[in-house]
Amino acid sequence: MFGFIADIPRRLRHILSKFKKYFTKPQYSNFCRTILGLMAAGEGEHDIKSINELFIDRKNQSSLNRFITESRWNIHAVVEEGRELLLSEAKRDPEIEYEIIDDTVCRKYSQQTEMVCYNHSSTMGTVLSHDYVSSLIVNGDAAATDGLRLYGSEKRCREKGVPFRTRVELARDLIRSHVPRARRTVVLWDSWYTCQDIIEECQVRGYSWVGEVKGNRIVYYGDKRIHVRDLVEEMCRTGGFYDVEVDGELYQACRVDVDVPGIGDVSILVDVKAGTDDVHLLCSDMVACGVGELLGHALERHRVEDFYRDAKALGFGEYRFRGSEAALIHAHLVSLACALLNVLRRRLLRYSVTGCLLSLEATVEWVRRKCMHGFIHRLRDSDGSTRSLLKLIDTR
Repeated sequence: MFGFIADIPRRLRHILSKFKKYFTKPQYSNFCRTILGLMAAGEGEHDIKSINELFIDRKNQSSLNRFITESRWNIHAVVEEGRELLLSEAKRDPEIEYEIIDDTVCRKYSQQTEMVCYNHSSTMGTVLSHDYVSSLIVNGDAAATDGLRLYGSEKRCREKGVPFRTRVELARDLIRSHVPRARRTVVLWDSWYTCQDIIEECQVRGYSWVGEVKGNRIVYYGDKRIHVRDLVEEMCRTGGFYDVEVDGELYQACRVDVDVPGIGDVSILVDVKAGTDDVHLLCSDMVACGVGELLGHALERHRVEDFYRDAKALGFGEYRFRGSEAALIHAHLVSLACALLNVLRRRLLRYSVTGCLLSLEATVEWVRRKCMHGFIHRLRDSDGSTRSLLKLIDTR
């Protein structure tokens, strides 16, 4: 691989300097290399070997490996610093924030990897993988990870000698550890997490919630015991749907208040984006909300899909560690790199370096371009022999 990183771009160096207090000098050097490597790899691989090969002055790879596998620094404090840094840069809403609970699958290929098991993915089917249960905090125009937990089957937990935790229990941990930053918190999730345990956790903390619900769920509508899908069909027959506009997009929606066994009084909202067959069945405790307001809350859940897309472009899941602790640290560092790129693109606009707010992909290209400029300056300013210059661009 062509090693083109000679130094850290100045504006990124200033951001990374905020983390010095968490590391020794060698650890900080490895931290900067890892974060910059995750950003600058672009469409290349994002494992430790590939990251190390991006640099002109390559370190012993075992040093970078130990930085993650034998970490003697506090990953949670580092990630929290990155999250607060992003939230301080963004336009925040003091009234409302969203906590989005979801999970994502990262395919693995070896049974020897700790906590690896067969998990279902909507895109890959059932595959050997790591499954991360995550919490994303959304406040104003900022979105940052609020926690990551690695799920393992009962067999894998037994092999590792740790207590088995279901995905629902891991999600409850994430809700429990959330620190509110606005007057009101709304928790969003998909149908997997619409259960009494999760809802009770929200109720204890005074959080509102919106979750998808499966069509075979039993509800009581008046004195009628009915499946949600049959209730939707009944609403269709009686003309219960009407047009609702949210953020310039048109939806057909209907809402009905029902009683759900084990949950209580809730609103069932059915929405279909105009011109599509994209039907969503939603359930919420916000029975006083209007249809448009409730739908607006629910649509914020797309932010977690955007986050996973960006994080996987930066190498989320691209590691070759057998240890589950190292895998989890790598996942945290990728989410941190994603947050710091969001900080960087906001600062580039604020300092008039760019004329508009760059996309994450464009910010990655900005970092790569600055790294290449540094490489060219390194060649220009070198007073070494031709042979030493050729060694700098040796791609072997």
